[in-house]
Amino acid sequence: MKWGDQPDKILDWAEAKKLDVVIKIPGQRAEIREIRVSSVRGALPGHQAFALEARYHWGDLFEVTVRYGAPGMKVSEVKTSFEKLKKAMVIKHGDFIPNSKQDKDVDGFVRSSSSYHVEPVAGLLLLMAYTEMEDVLRKKRSARFSLLYRNENIIPKK
Repeated sequence: MKWGDQPDKILDWAEAKKLDVVIKIPGQRAEIREIRVSSVRGALPGHQAFALEARYHWGDLFEVTVRYGAPGMKVSEVKTSFEKLKKAMVIKHGDFIPNSKQDKDVDGFVRSSSSYHVEPVAGLLLLMAYTEMEDVLRKKRSARFSLLYRNENIIPKK
């Protein structure tokens, strides 16, 4: 995928690989199209991610989010994958700056999340977010993380 690509590229790939596709057209933002691609069989073909989301502005790709940590994965595996990807991204794009850290405990559900970002080029944002959930009563834990690429330079300035 390249910045400015049209949606047909991701749709053709999803069709060829027999992946699930959800298209969202926000009612309040006619210029935006969101496409989510996932596989009912687990990870996406040739990748560790379980979903890919692409956002388009008037048909031009400006944002991609890659989702990791498929349901059923051990928290330790997801955390290790996150740290490994973060190290690789730091080598490639420079140090990530802590963006946000939140810990919430509501009715026996504990959610801990942290995010980091870097802007290697003006208008290009890379953001990594990690979230861990724990159901204290049932003693179940899960974790997921995302890598978001956003190119603001695609969207015309007002």
